[in-house]
Parts: sequence; structure tokens; C-alpha cells
Amino acid sequence: MALQIKADKDYTLQTCLLQVADILFKIRERELLPQNLSATAAEILFLVDAMGDEVTPAKITRMMLREPHSVSGILKRMEKHGLLKRTKNMERKNLIRITLTAKGEKVLSQAMKKEGTIGILSRLSAVQQKQLKVTLTALKEAGRKELHLSPKALLWP
Repeated sequence: MALQIKADKDYTLQTCLLQVADILFKIRERELLPQNLSATAAEILFLVDAMGDEVTPAKITRMMLREPHSVSGILKRMEKHGLLKRTKNMERKNLIRITLTAKGEKVLSQAMKKEGTIGILSRLSAVQQKQLKVTLTALKEAGRKELHLSPKALLWP
């Protein structure tokens, strides 16, 4: 007999959305395991590469909606593994810039070739993908406003 749970339709939708996010995260973690790279570290490599020269821990923190100390710890571990470099700004000593190392660029290139989550998302038609993007963008914007986040906080994607 199928499990029946009485639940609010909005809560059910939220649970479904979270389950999909968790599934995609687990697939990404599994495919990056041979590289000894976490999905979070791969996301940081991707963000640093995408954001260009002006990357700071604070910008990464805002983009990932994480606590500064969490991002700081991850950045330190990634630097220890030679994936990125944290450099103090000579003009503003309290400002740190993040750049990819050659090893970080190579690992990012390998990580971008993994297609586990892309394979899942490609099961949607082009129209469904476009609808999903529009829907997720609307939810992200509503959430940003609810949390009183600056429009700069979630500029991308």
C-alpha cells in the first residue's frame, strides 16, 4: 500500500524541489569523487572562473548563500590542495583576491566534462528547460526579496 501523507500543496512542492536539488547534488558528488573534489569545491572553481579578476571570499559567500566562515574554510582547504590562490590586496590589506591556479583550471576543466546532472536535465525538452529557468529565476528573486538580499547578491546565473 502506498504511503499517504496529508500535506499542504505548497509544502509538498517545496519538498519535491528540495529532493530534486539533493538528488542533483548527490549525482554531482558521486561523479566528482574520482577527482577527490566535492561538488561545493567544483562550484567555487566554476564561480571563480566565471567571475573573473575581482573575486573575493565575500563575493563567493554571497553567490553561494553560505556563511563567511564556511566559505573561508573551504577556500583554505582548496588553497592547500593547490586549486586556488588567496592573495592579499596590496592597496587594501584586509581584502583578499581569489584566483585559480593552473591545477585549479585543469581540475575545473575535467569537472566541467562530467555529465551526470546534465544528463538528468537534458531529459527535459527545450521548452521545459526554458520554463524551469523562468520559474526558478522567479523563485530566486522572491527569495532574495524575502531575505532582504541585495540584487548584487545573486546576479548570476
